Amino acid sequence: MGNIDKMNFLNKYTFNKSLKVELIDVHDVDKGTVPESWNEVFENDELSLKIKYLLQLWENTVGNDLRNTIAYLNRHLRDIELMRLGEKYFILYSIESSKTGELLFYVGGNPLEKNFKNQEELFNDWAKIPETLKNFYESLHDGFYYFPSRSMGLDAVENVTYLGEDDWEIVEEMEQPLEIQLESSYGFFSNGMGRYVVVDANDCDNDKATLWSASSLPKYDLKFWNVVDEWIVIGFN
Repeated sequence: MGNIDKMNFLNKYTFNKSLKVELIDVHDVDKGTVPESWNEVFENDELSLKIKYLLQLWENTVGNDLRNTIAYLNRHLRDIELMRLGEKYFILYSIESSKTGELLFYVGGNPLEKNFKNQEELFNDWAKIPETLKNFYESLHDGFYYFPSRSMGLDAVENVTYLGEDDWEIVEEMEQPLEIQLESSYGFFSNGMGRYVVVDANDCDNDKATLWSASSLPKYDLKFWNVVDEWIVIGFN
């Protein structure tokens, strides 16, 4: 896909006609706007070195948790670019699908731009969130997801689903007591079709998570990163 075609494609999914995707040079970004680690990635002239440095950040942050995702990126990541949309900065990933050969555009948000404005409950519970998950959001990316749908990945903080603010009809269909507290539960991963990988901030030791859906019974006592790792790779394919 040529650069013009890529830009036309990306601009179809800004969800705001007044916003346009810009691909920019890191030297044109004010110091302190993006993490220093991002600067170190994009100060390399060679693409191979940029990718190497970026994937090393993944290794350092979630190397034990997203092994399959990182292995896939090692094989199929074709380009990374610094992207601006409005006032927000992202790393744009061009990933070649191993099944179709098409380029898939994922973005990783700027961890310095985490927005808790409409996430008061999550802000209050943030200290309880597992360290590895917080570390991803604070050191690497504010979410990592397929750009056109804003799904099939870890949601940006502002889009994390707070289960306590909705009435879930599925709860009324349950014969067994609910094993999580909706008022302290957050869907950090969304597949875009109403399924979430949920962390209950009051019961999340040892990577504990729940697979939640509006249309099917929850599955409890799953390993958060195992499910997320598997689903991200499914999205790549």
